[in-house]
Amino acid sequence: MTEQKKTDYDALADRLTGDSPLEAAAVQVGANAAAAGREFLLREYGTEAAVNHALRRGRPRVGDSAPGESATVRGRIGDVEYRAFMELVAELGKPQSQLIREAVHLLLERHNKLAG
Repeated sequence: MTEQKKTDYDALADRLTGDSPLEAAAVQVGANAAAAGREFLLREYGTEAAVNHALRRGRPRVGDSAPGESATVRGRIGDVEYRAFMELVAELGKPQSQLIREAVHLLLERHNKLAG
């Protein structure tokens, strides 16, 4: 059994902080903290619109940037088709939803139902 090496935490802290140790900052609370946070976000994202987009809740809408939820289509498939579909999901490494969108797009193209 080997002797466990003691960690020199002061030396470790010096090594990890290097030439730029953390500086103490004034703690902000309430409206001051909110304003400082908003200023930080504006510096990071550049515009108010970009900040609002980043803070938007939920999954992004599929296809366009219109607000609201994307349309959902539900359906059932047989066991044979499901197993083949799951093999394709694994083979391509794409999510089921993306493959379903591609399949619907191909079907609509085949029947000339896409505008544009």
